[in-house]
Amino acid sequence: MLLGHRLRQRFGLARFLGANDRGQEDFSAPTVHACRFEGSTKRLVTSDGTDATSEAVLFTTVEVKPGDALWLPGTTPGDLATRRRPLRITPCFDIRGALDHYEVYV
Repeated sequence: MLLGHRLRQRFGLARFLGANDRGQEDFSAPTVHACRFEGSTKRLVTSDGTDATSEAVLFTTVEVKPGDALWLPGTTPGDLATRRRPLRITPCFDIRGALDHYEVYV
């Protein structure tokens, strides 16, 4: 990975498992992964096509999916008050065309 030596921070990730008929969401237990965190405000189009404002971007080798729950560096994984959702996930490829990392906008 081109950014491997720069992944010095940690973020929490809980996979979205599904929702019941009442709309209550179910997630896996949060796990902690390496990342590089950059705070920056940016307007973007989300994965569902709506406009949104991103406050930060995470660079990570872990695949993040649109429904997953995230906890930014410095927050406690599992705390519902600080849970975030990815606005856009961009896979980035190396010069040989292999998947290198993901950029996750939150």
